[in-house]
Amino acid sequence: MKFSLKNRFLLLFVLLICLVLIFPLLIMIFSSFTTEGGEFGIMNYQELFANSYYRKAITNSFMLSMTAALVSEFIAILGAWSLTKISSSAKESLVTVLNLASSFAGVPLAFSLIILLGNSGVINAISKAMHFSLTGSLDLYSWVGLIIAYSFFEIPLGMLFLYPTFEEIDKGWKEASDTLGANDWFFMKKVIYPILVPGLVETLIILFANAMGTYETAFALTGNKITLISTIIGSLIGGELESNIPLACALSVVFGLAMVALVILGNIIVKKKTSVER
Repeated sequence: MKFSLKNRFLLLFVLLICLVLIFPLLIMIFSSFTTEGGEFGIMNYQELFANSYYRKAITNSFMLSMTAALVSEFIAILGAWSLTKISSSAKESLVTVLNLASSFAGVPLAFSLIILLGNSGVINAISKAMHFSLTGSLDLYSWVGLIIAYSFFEIPLGMLFLYPTFEEIDKGWKEASDTLGANDWFFMKKVIYPILVPGLVETLIILFANAMGTYETAFALTGNKITLISTIIGSLIGGELESNIPLACALSVVFGLAMVALVILGNIIVKKKTSVER
């Protein structure tokens, strides 16, 4: 049987997806049901939900990620709307900067913030020289510090995803609405709302997932001071706590299932809202 060049590339693509995504995923799921001693069962999942340490990590991750996602999306909405009001040349330059900023995460971001806002950072040094606190009681190595750190790469990412949605809004729609005698509330409810809601929900899910999976930034700033899913998985694999690959796999599966549930919930909300408005 002869394969055309197109089919060969398709087969290569399928094999690549299987090697880097499907097979590792299946191995991770299978490993989550085994123990280091080779026993098969749900012991790892029982350990996750019976142990308060792991339950707290799951709760902390959800709270931190959702807070960072909501704060970042609110600011990203303002930024994306502002992008539609500037010239094309300035817009292209800013989009390039946003692409770079959305990738600036991990250890470099953490150390940049430590140099800027840390206990011996530049701003604190200036504050001491001026005998006036510029940061107040801000603790970079706390929940607030993590939210600030996450926002540095979440806000540009949110703006990149929301900008096309705001670009779809035609100025002529408002003029047509006014001509037909519709008020501002009707225009927002029937025209703007159905267009923005899918993009807002999808962007929130992406920002949440991005925050949930962040490891280097959180670990560099807080170490194990704040227990998160990502840092515990790293510790279980690296052996900082106690090397336990099956338990790390189980925690990863819980993370994956949470993301799948969130995506399904987001799709249901979007379909329900748009169908009601229509």
